[in-house]
Parts: sequence; C-alpha cells; structure tokens
Amino acid sequence: MQKALFAGLLAATLLTGCDSKVTSTTDPQQQARFETLSDCFPNLYDKVEQLLDVVDAWRLASGSSIPNPSGLGSVAEQGDGSVTLSYSLGGTTLAMTIRFYSPTGVVQNLALSGFSNGGDLNDLVDIAADELRTSFPSGDSFLVGSWTLSGGGIAGSGNVTGILGRSGSQDRLLEVRTTSSTPAGGPPPAASSTITDSGPPVCAITFSTASLALDDAPLQSYPVGTIDFTLAGPLATVSASVTFDGTAVAAITVTGVTGRFLFDIAQRELTYVP
Repeated sequence: MQKALFAGLLAATLLTGCDSKVTSTTDPQQQARFETLSDCFPNLYDKVEQLLDVVDAWRLASGSSIPNPSGLGSVAEQGDGSVTLSYSLGGTTLAMTIRFYSPTGVVQNLALSGFSNGGDLNDLVDIAADELRTSFPSGDSFLVGSWTLSGGGIAGSGNVTGILGRSGSQDRLLEVRTTSSTPAGGPPPAASSTITDSGPPVCAITFSTASLALDDAPLQSYPVGTIDFTLAGPLATVSASVTFDGTAVAAITVTGVTGRFLFDIAQRELTYVP
C-alpha cells in the first residue's frame, strides 16, 4: 500500500482535505460538527499519517523491500530485543519502541541476523517474521509498536499491534489493531490512541480499529476494515466510523448526521447520501 493510499485512508476517515459535494446546513448542531471537522482536522491529519507511514513499513507481501520514508531514522535493535526508531516530520517527532512476541504473548529477543542498525524498518520486520515463524511454526506471532508524538504543539500516544502470519509460502501482515501495550496470553486487548493539537483551536482525535487489513495481496490498493474516531474541538465533539471493503469507495457514518457519506479514495471526492 503506497503513501497515497494512507493519505486517502485518513482523508476518508476525517472527511476533509478533499473535493466535497456536501452542502451547508442550517441545523446549528450539524453545522458545529462540520466546522469542527474543518477546523480541527488539517494538522491532526498530518500527525496520524506520520504514524501510518511507519506502519506501512510492516507489510510483508509487497514483493520487494519498502524503503524508510524520508525523516525516519535511528532504526536500532536494543539489548533487550526491542527496536527503537524516530521519525521527524513538520516539526513533530514520532518515537516508537517495537517489541516482538510469540503467539502466546511472550516477548522475544530475536537475533535479527542480517540487519544492521540504521537500515530499513521493512527489512527488519521481514527478518523478524522469518525468525518468529522458525521458532513458532504454529499460531500467529505479533509485534507491538508503542509510540509518542511531540513537538510543534502536538502531543500523542498509543499502541498499534500487527499480527504476523502466512498466506501459502508468503509471510504477511494479517491485520493491524489499536491496542494497549501489554499482551494478555496473546495480542494485547483493544484500546484507543489519542493525538492533541494545542492550537488554536485546541483539538484532539481519539481513534481505534479492531482489524484493518492492509497486506492481503502484493498489489492490494485499498484496505478492508473499520476505523472509529472521535474528534473534539471547541464547538463540538464528533463521533464517526468509516468502513472499507477493499474497493475505491468507503462508507462513512457520523453520529447525529442523517444519511451517510461515500468517499472515493482515488479521486478524494466526498459525496453526501441522504
């Protein structure tokens, strides 16, 4: 999945930054919801995409190595088997610590043979998946990335879990979830992640997904799954969900807004359907 897809994914999720066929409304509450989306999204979108740029490097079915995005550096294995990295973009730095686990949630200190500190994250995850499969031929191992965002008036934190498995002879990132940081006999339980912009205006987004499939095939263009989010601003708090079915059109429902939105990911066009 290319960076443009992640841009479409988040643009769809947050209903802005795109050509829109949505007309204005005289309902004060609905107008407040639309203004919250418009006022709060642009800077928060950039920061969520910063996280997704890193997750993009976890995919294994692409058929070739995925290079680090510009600004992602210091990918390094630590003595306890964890991997640390930093990714600076637009004055904000994402710091992440990645840990690898057996199918039953036991943390692993992998050899990561062939990886040199400072290399591409995708190569490291590929090596880790091979070593985990050798050690645990049955069941799905996983990795957990615990992240923070700081700088440029932005503060955020959360955890994202990637489930590693196989399709035939091909290692694959089966799905991505937002979770807590602590495994519980397997992958960690579901949890939300939050990013806050100190403004003005002061805005925050809290988002979660129980299952987002990004790596079903080497040439997969669109995700499958649902992202739920809450966007809080000075005028309103907006709750919504976006559902992806593997096609170019995502369906979006917003609590308190009648009808739904259809978002053409490729064309970045949002259409309101009463």
